[in-house]
Amino acid sequence: MRKNLKKNTLRILSTAAVMAMLANSTAFAGQWKSDTRGWWYQNDDGSYPTNGWQWIDGNGDGVSESYYFDGNGYMLSNTTTPDGYTVNADGAWTQNGTVQTQATGQSQTANLVTSDEYPLKGKVEKYFGHEESVGLCWYWTGPHVIREGVVSAGMTGVDYIQKKAVEDRDPMYLTGLGGYSIAVIAKLAGYPDKNTSSDTQEVAELYNEVVSFMNSFDWKNASDIEKATRICERIHQATYDWDAANEAYTTGWSESLSYGAYGCLVKGKAVCQGYTEAAKLLCMSVGLPFFEMGDVGHTYPLFLVDGIWLANEPTTQNKYFTVADVYEYNPGYRSMLQAGLDTSAFTEITKYQMIGSYCIQTGYAIPTDKEMLSQYGWVGEVFGKISIDFKPEYRTWK
Repeated sequence: MRKNLKKNTLRILSTAAVMAMLANSTAFAGQWKSDTRGWWYQNDDGSYPTNGWQWIDGNGDGVSESYYFDGNGYMLSNTTTPDGYTVNADGAWTQNGTVQTQATGQSQTANLVTSDEYPLKGKVEKYFGHEESVGLCWYWTGPHVIREGVVSAGMTGVDYIQKKAVEDRDPMYLTGLGGYSIAVIAKLAGYPDKNTSSDTQEVAELYNEVVSFMNSFDWKNASDIEKATRICERIHQATYDWDAANEAYTTGWSESLSYGAYGCLVKGKAVCQGYTEAAKLLCMSVGLPFFEMGDVGHTYPLFLVDGIWLANEPTTQNKYFTVADVYEYNPGYRSMLQAGLDTSAFTEITKYQMIGSYCIQTGYAIPTDKEMLSQYGWVGEVFGKISIDFKPEYRTWK
């Protein structure tokens, strides 16, 4: 469902096409079904909506109402939905007591998974949650999944998330977006929920930068290596913010925007965390799996390119990737090991950083075949690691 839509800056659509995208999806030939737990809607292809809204013309009168369905596919009724809207006893969305409708024919193209106006529609909604205190939030956090009631007794929220990430082969569960960044992704998906930052000038500016990046190449048909290279080239445009870094070093904290994606992509200044947050946002925007690695006081982005984890160091604007050593020990285990202390509390999974824990459970092997890796660029070696130069055709300057 879409409310209070504003025209964005993606490639211009015809007026008819824009109007056609004003809904999550519209069902034309499905049917309502019920059991002892409640009502759900089966689409004509056998699927059913979950975790969101769907416009439905249930009686075929040419007028659709919008209904919200929970994670199990059951319609909510006579309540407030997780994203803060009201549905009546019949489950229809209402405002000030009036059922909201639209002509069924208005949304015939909204069945498309993506559109030029909402390019991430149908791709990112599983990452969205809702908290009463902040509104839109990242679903995959320990406290949130516990409040959602999906965590089994005796399991922590973090353990549940790690388990689901492995089961679904989705490392993005473990990364997280918040603030400005999640508001931008929600806007790109046409998602109706908002957080406290959604309507700020900063989100509008960051959104414009992300849209500009997406429009700079054919990301829908691009290879993983092209996506990763172009993301690195974009974040490399920011200069390193020594003032913010020195502030954090001397005081232990910094409120500088250079620690986030906004500082990197809008203000053009970043520290390692800012570069990494910007890479994460751009990865989610173009559908490239992402993670981050680092050590005490430093972090850098990883990109999953055709199933291979490649790393880049943006603080020095390296124009190459390295094959990531995802099995580096976490700092706590390493320190205890070096000090000769008892490390028996660690397992073959927990002794690694989070990316290593994920990779060992998914059976990932670090590739060493340089001939195979050469398909991604010229292969060399840097500080004992296999390096892959950026392909010139994906560079912003040659």
